[in-house]
Amino acid sequence: MTKTNHRAGTDSTELAMLRELLGTYVERDAVARLIDRYLAGLDERVFDEEWARSLFAEDVRLVFPVGSREGLAGLGEYHAEVMGRFDRTVHIGSNHTITVQGDRAAFRFNLLCLHVLVDGLHAERGPAPGATFESAGRMSGEAVRTADGWRFDLLALQVVWTKGEPPVRVRGV
Repeated sequence: MTKTNHRAGTDSTELAMLRELLGTYVERDAVARLIDRYLAGLDERVFDEEWARSLFAEDVRLVFPVGSREGLAGLGEYHAEVMGRFDRTVHIGSNHTITVQGDRAAFRFNLLCLHVLVDGLHAERGPAPGATFESAGRMSGEAVRTADGWRFDLLALQVVWTKGEPPVRVRGV
């Protein structure tokens, strides 16, 4: 008489469930690291084409209070102009909510932005040297899986509050 191992079927089902769960966590972590790389890049201030291609899909859409943009072309220069209003910055993202479905992910996180204004750029408005501008809000968007990894397809910022003198516009941005 052959003895049947009923536990073997249960073990393989549990193993399949664990593999699926682990895959979900790995993909969510990859999107969270994309978000963190973007925020760190804003503070590191190297906005070249390599930086842009490592973060954004070809047809990316940005919806920011300083303006909206579409497409990867010129995105490094756009960020350099916007961030050129500040001498130093710190961007902190928290409370990530990430949902992955196949090759697309939707995300949302809280964002705290601390900026030290460029003294000479803002002098005509009278802020003291080292003046700061702070903002907080919610960043939401979508990412797409590419051959090179996850890339932003949409980034949208909703500002909830600000503190301090906002920066002046630079070259129409």
